[in-house]
Amino acid sequence: MKIEVLKKSDIIQYKALIDNCFGHSNDIDLYNKYEQNTAYTIFVAKDQGEIIGSVTQYAIDLFTFSFQPCLMLFNVAVKQEFRRQNVAQVLLREVISNARKQGYQSISLTCLDNAHAAHHLYESLGFEKNNSVKYSMDL
Repeated sequence: MKIEVLKKSDIIQYKALIDNCFGHSNDIDLYNKYEQNTAYTIFVAKDQGEIIGSVTQYAIDLFTFSFQPCLMLFNVAVKQEFRRQNVAQVLLREVISNARKQGYQSISLTCLDNAHAAHHLYESLGFEKNNSVKYSMDL
């Protein structure tokens, strides 16, 4: 397994992973704009050239009350047939290692209440569950 930053040539394969793991995703035209926003980095795990997992990070350089740079993670995804093979753990360890090297002070993510396997994964890597409530608004 190889971990790398998503390349433009792999966008279609990445979209297929997200569609597979989450049931649907954005139009391919939106994915083609990925490289235009440097705050985003998508890490992918590949097995023999095939994308089998991913983690998307969004960098916020002036966030939190102490204005410490932080990362938000989302779209942690692993193809069904590769689950329980530590793919997500390897991806997340890479993200955490890179974050430390780049001087980020914290990493946050949101997880569904009933995603128990994901909770276990995040907690095993040192993430702590917060008591915050997520609010959203469709516009």
